[in-house]
Amino acid sequence: MTKESFSKRTKIVCTIGPSSRDVTTLRAMIRAGMNVARLNFSHGTYTQHKILMSHILTAAKKEGEPVALLQDLQGPKIRLGNVPDEGVILETGKTVILQTETDHFVAGEIPVFPITYSHLHKDLSVSDRILIDDGLLELKTIRISDKRIRAEVVHGGRVTSHKGMNFPDSTLSISSLTEKDREDLKFGMQQGVDWVALSFVTSAKDIVLLRRLLKQAARPGQKIPHILAKIEKHEAITHFEEILQEVDGIMVARGDLGMEIPAEEVPLRQKEIVERCRQVGKPVIVATQMLDSMIRNPRPTRAEVSDAANAVIDHADAVMLSGESATGSYPVEAVEILARIAVTTESSPLDDLPDCEDADTPMFEAVMSHLFRLLSVHHYIHGIVASPSLTLGCERLGISRPQIPLFLASSDPQEVRQLCLRWGVRPFLMKETSPDLFGKHAVQQLRKLQLVRSGMRIAVVHPGPFPGFDFLTV
Repeated sequence: MTKESFSKRTKIVCTIGPSSRDVTTLRAMIRAGMNVARLNFSHGTYTQHKILMSHILTAAKKEGEPVALLQDLQGPKIRLGNVPDEGVILETGKTVILQTETDHFVAGEIPVFPITYSHLHKDLSVSDRILIDDGLLELKTIRISDKRIRAEVVHGGRVTSHKGMNFPDSTLSISSLTEKDREDLKFGMQQGVDWVALSFVTSAKDIVLLRRLLKQAARPGQKIPHILAKIEKHEAITHFEEILQEVDGIMVARGDLGMEIPAEEVPLRQKEIVERCRQVGKPVIVATQMLDSMIRNPRPTRAEVSDAANAVIDHADAVMLSGESATGSYPVEAVEILARIAVTTESSPLDDLPDCEDADTPMFEAVMSHLFRLLSVHHYIHGIVASPSLTLGCERLGISRPQIPLFLASSDPQEVRQLCLRWGVRPFLMKETSPDLFGKHAVQQLRKLQLVRSGMRIAVVHPGPFPGFDFLTV
């Protein structure tokens, strides 16, 4: 292609934070290959998020590249309450008490720790595991009385205030949407976010509730954001098919997921989830610790490079940076390296799909996508152009992962940004036109954007209800 950033087809999601909040750095990240900017609503004020969104859109406009805004809701993360500043040592084999009716730590032979979830004593059973601080500390429930949970320390260590907690053996009754999330949603709608990620999803009911709240918060005529379900609870694995049916996209949040299920199962569940999303044509992000060492170091470990490459080989729509781009010392370099990994891996035959499609794939998308893939392999076409508003389902034409760009035109700036998350899609803004002139006008716009050049042959998908396409030479 004529633009360097378009040489990769796997998209890159970057968490924006102190290391990447200025327009200059954001522009460099966009040039390096950032497609989606993630705003983590576990941190920051509305004023800070509003400024960040303004900087992101300004940087995208200056670079002439669409960038989606992803609002990631905090969700009901259960944490320890306040403990002494120096922390508390939990000794293996000793007993501790977790209490839901107090805000204060109580020292003693059996120390009492406050927790943030008031109904935890109702949801736990004897022998259930309790993991603290990403699993560095482990407790086992031995007795529950009133609002006090007595537990044995299985793996000890120092614990400090507000450390996160996971309960891999328990089904919690807490809602996936907190009051804070509901207020954050209203703010996100006011700012026009493109995607909303829901944390700690346990069933499709969580998605139904979120969609209803988004519609209630929308202004007259305002479109609601697309919804991502974060798969990070063991219940989400159990109910994955119903969640997938209800949601617009998926994020494999491997950090908390690795606390909820055995860590050795995470790569297997990742591959299964990514493949199911591809089959049904819904975008999927692989997230957490992708290049984690680059928070501190200018180069990733070999294991991290292999991890990122395997996500590309799995055919994930996108890979995500968290602390690497939000608080790390090398945010631009992390994007550059992730983009190089994607380009190199995509050029390998290991990235290719078998020449068949699954029964779950819709017929039109399956046949057309496979045909375009064959034409691209033989270098007969150099791109595909279509419009979601004119041809229903054309955004799923990338399910067979053709080795050419899928140019999707829209007159709606939000739809253009939402499409940024899809594998191989280069969305672009174009004025509405009649179906019979769509191909001509689309190619003219692509030339203006320097996304195609003279001599290229483009497959133009017919607008309307009848599948088909024509060829246009630029």
